[in-house]
Amino acid sequence: MFGIVPKMQQYVCAWNFWPAFMKRFLMSEKGPFTIFFWTPLAKWGISIANIGDMRKPVEQVNTLQQCVIAWTGLLFTRWCFIITPRVYSLVICNFCMAQTGLYQLYRKHQQGKLFAR
Repeated sequence: MFGIVPKMQQYVCAWNFWPAFMKRFLMSEKGPFTIFFWTPLAKWGISIANIGDMRKPVEQVNTLQQCVIAWTGLLFTRWCFIITPRVYSLVICNFCMAQTGLYQLYRKHQQGKLFAR
């Protein structure tokens, strides 16, 4: 492996005070030294921001943005079952992201402003 991250992982795991379960977690392929651990955190930020936008009037909700959020959530929910390692926290995160986007689009549709500029 190349780069600084594997070296940091080896350095941190060499400390003797870690319990065995924590060392396994730090060394796992889904642990905090991989992208699989941090991606759901960033995507939860998108979902939480989208939930906060539900207080906005429907006129201020961007249809294209919500389509992209919903489509990305649905696409990557499926993709998470194909990639290895399977990260179920990412599946749940993507599914929630899709649901918030679809709900925003539903709100716009109910107001009859789905395709309004």
